[in-house]
Amino acid sequence: MIIFSDGLDIDEIENLYHQFDQRSRIAFGWGTNLTNDFNGCSPTPNPGLKMTSLICKVTKANGKSAVKLSDNLEKATGPQGEIKRYLRIFGADQLSRKAVTV
Repeated sequence: MIIFSDGLDIDEIENLYHQFDQRSRIAFGWGTNLTNDFNGCSPTPNPGLKMTSLICKVTKANGKSAVKLSDNLEKATGPQGEIKRYLRIFGADQLSRKAVTV
């Protein structure tokens, strides 16, 4: 199963769905851009309607630790040994480290 996340909006979810449907089991994570985008909702600028960073992560499934990888290595979660194993299996050529702002 592939779970897409990280800054998704409706258009990107639809594009990914059409690209991977019938090729893999797919799911989509939700977060700030999808569930909490208040930009443009107020007729006047209102600092009270800023986006709030929302993060929900799976930590275990069926009693086993889960690993989450991202294009940003700073966002990887799970046991360090398992993260390293996944990176060996799937590669890290396109990954980088960027500061994470919370």
